[in-house]
Amino acid sequence: MPILQINPGFPYFKNLFLFLLLSFICSCSEEKSAHMTFSGIMDADITRVSSQTHGIIKELKIDEGMEVGQGQTLASVETESLGYQLEQNRSAIEELGNQYKATLSQLETAKIEKENIGIKYNRFLTLLQSKATSQQNVDDLKTQLDAANERIKSIQSSMDVVISKRKQIESGAKLIKKQVKDATITSPFSGRVLVRYVEKGELLAAGSPVCDIADLSLLWTKIYIEEKSLPFIKLGQNVQIKIDGIDDKTLEGRVSWISDKSEFTPKTILTEETKASLVFSAKIIVPNNNGILKIGMPVSVIVQRQI
Repeated sequence: MPILQINPGFPYFKNLFLFLLLSFICSCSEEKSAHMTFSGIMDADITRVSSQTHGIIKELKIDEGMEVGQGQTLASVETESLGYQLEQNRSAIEELGNQYKATLSQLETAKIEKENIGIKYNRFLTLLQSKATSQQNVDDLKTQLDAANERIKSIQSSMDVVISKRKQIESGAKLIKKQVKDATITSPFSGRVLVRYVEKGELLAAGSPVCDIADLSLLWTKIYIEEKSLPFIKLGQNVQIKIDGIDDKTLEGRVSWISDKSEFTPKTILTEETKASLVFSAKIIVPNNNGILKIGMPVSVIVQRQI
């Protein structure tokens, strides 16, 4: 019987080679699929510092790009007119204090007079019982006693008015003192001045913006996740941040928030393949201790699939 010869060019070997090649490619694809890569733009939380009082800027201590510390003075507004108002309030409070003392003295005198009239009235009542005085004398003393009571009530009302006015003026003084304090504009936290909106000598209205400050020690970016990939990303998960254009530099970030509502892919990252996709946004926070990250910098976010 003739022995069957297998030709090396036989399609069997060709198919086997293709099968092994496809298996290798699928193995590599599975290995790569252990990671997901997203695009993002770095951003920061920016606070707009505004003036809480109106006036002319007499001192300006900031410039764009300057580092500032928490509580550091950024600018100050002229407060000379507020000082005049405070002086007027102090004088008014002092005058009301003198009025109060004088009224208090009148009240004490009126109480003594009432007490004397009351003693005399009670004595005449006793005399009336023994017919030692007339009813007219008793009635006159009763009229004097009623008048003394009314005088005391009137004086007490005047004292209440003085006290009320003093409280109003003291409240006004507190408001002016707050305006004086607010005239010194300070930084609410440590950060960098991104934009300055004012110049020295400029007239500010209450609520006018002075500058924008951002804490650049912690930046963030948003990524957009397809629904099928959502189960593989966890809140609090660490991720890798790769800076576009710097192949050998990666930073570590953390997933701080994942939206519970889907949305269409934002226009800023639309492609023909994704423009109709519904995605879930997630926020990635990244410590920027070395200052390499900048606002507006494009990055790639590499996420390890987790189950």
